[in-house]
Amino acid sequence: MKKQAYAVTLLSAAVFLAACEGDDGMNGMDGANGADGTDGFNSLVVTRDIPRGDAVCLGGGLALDSGLDTNRNGVLDAGEVTATEYLECEATPILRALHASPDAPAVNIWVNGAPALTGVDYAQGSGFVPVVEDNNVQVEAIIPGGNAVVIDADLPTLDYSTETTVIAVDDVAGPVRPLVITNPSDSRIADGYFRAQVVHAAQGAPEVDVFVTAFGADLTASAPINGAGTAVFFEDYTDRIEVPAGDYQIRITPDDTPGTVVYDSGEISLAAGADLMIVALDNTGPGDALVQLVVLDGTAASTLYDTNTPASAVAVHLSPDAPAVDILADDNSTAAVEAIALVRDVAFTEFCDINSVPAPGDYTINVALNSDNSTIATSFPLNVMQGDEVTAVVSGFATGGLTPAIAPIALPGNTRSVITETKLRIAHASPSTGNVDLYLVPAGTDINTVDPTFADVPFGADTTQLSIAAGDYDAFVTGAGSKAAAISLPGLAFTGGEVLDVIARDPAAGETGPQAVVIDYSAVPVCPTP
Repeated sequence: MKKQAYAVTLLSAAVFLAACEGDDGMNGMDGANGADGTDGFNSLVVTRDIPRGDAVCLGGGLALDSGLDTNRNGVLDAGEVTATEYLECEATPILRALHASPDAPAVNIWVNGAPALTGVDYAQGSGFVPVVEDNNVQVEAIIPGGNAVVIDADLPTLDYSTETTVIAVDDVAGPVRPLVITNPSDSRIADGYFRAQVVHAAQGAPEVDVFVTAFGADLTASAPINGAGTAVFFEDYTDRIEVPAGDYQIRITPDDTPGTVVYDSGEISLAAGADLMIVALDNTGPGDALVQLVVLDGTAASTLYDTNTPASAVAVHLSPDAPAVDILADDNSTAAVEAIALVRDVAFTEFCDINSVPAPGDYTINVALNSDNSTIATSFPLNVMQGDEVTAVVSGFATGGLTPAIAPIALPGNTRSVITETKLRIAHASPSTGNVDLYLVPAGTDINTVDPTFADVPFGADTTQLSIAAGDYDAFVTGAGSKAAAISLPGLAFTGGEVLDVIARDPAAGETGPQAVVIDYSAVPVCPTP
């Protein structure tokens, strides 16, 4: 077994020290010898094997005990030990987990029948937790109608002084399975260095080369950390490497094609002493990067996006008396008024995806009448980070004096498709309609016999994103306290994987009563721009 060695004191240099005989007493004034002194005790130093389960050294190891042989039997008995030094001590095994299945729901993780982690979503992971030697790990998918265990694995016996990472990989149809990586936990990082290991957990990416270089280094003149001619395949991982702390750039290319970069971290700082596992996952959010990286540092997980990853915004025009509009952005970090055109000529009831909002960014968004961009209908702040998704519904009345006045309704986005559920959100954006009741019921249900799913919903409010089981449903919007349907959406067939918004709006010309806009996020058109 691997052991951690510690410094030994000068006391351990000798197996034992023989005590000296006591000195003779001083001669008295009459010349007679005094009484002999008492012999001292022997000092003993012995090594001792520590069994597993020791209170200090749980994994067992080797200790150096020292003390005085007070009973003079030549043996250092337990009651005579006055100091103990641990020469070798096995560390308790530790375990962490990462959700890397791109179409799987959030999960709970159980270790030996007890909950270890709860509500872990895609690209989320844990820090290390101590575990016993023999472990059963269950991954429980959080799905509508009752959770289901999708991984039930007895891990190999975890040795002491090891760290194990369990990564749930592949998609649900794959099926999802554990990728288990174990490393020693007692190997020291050299002073001034960091340590990193790269894992390929992106099923949608081909075999790759991974480069960790100085910023801007020529990849054709650089060697990948996985070694030239040795690609990293899906579910493969590199050795742990130690590199001097400093500023670096991580780039990933398809194998043997360094001119094609599918991921670029930009310039990042890696600190001395950091012990990192860097996991490549499928990019399920905005941007063209094939993968995103999740960095596990032993305490938590954080996402490291491609340097070009933008934010995404879906713009929805639901102001009934506003003509076609342009959406312009001013960068608040500058004094200039840039009036960057994000959207051109979007008419009432239309929606589209502004899929490349530079991020991070702090903007003022101006909704301007397309006929005369000098006329601003409304302005609102937009502060975005890389990977953010938002749906901005512009509703209310543009005509002065009418209430509610035109303004944005911001709906946070999460458009990752989860095959085990339908993500559905219902929002009230009809300014002519008062508070409403919302019904989402199994197909064929008489709403006169049930309470509303959401009651007394005001303008501008929404249900948040719901997780709905596969099946057939009817949806209705009624006035608050009424059973008369103002909007009816019968026969909604959900199979799983859909991401939908249903937004109540005012009628357009020729329509009667409030209507519904249904946004299917798998097919949102790109906004027209100059």
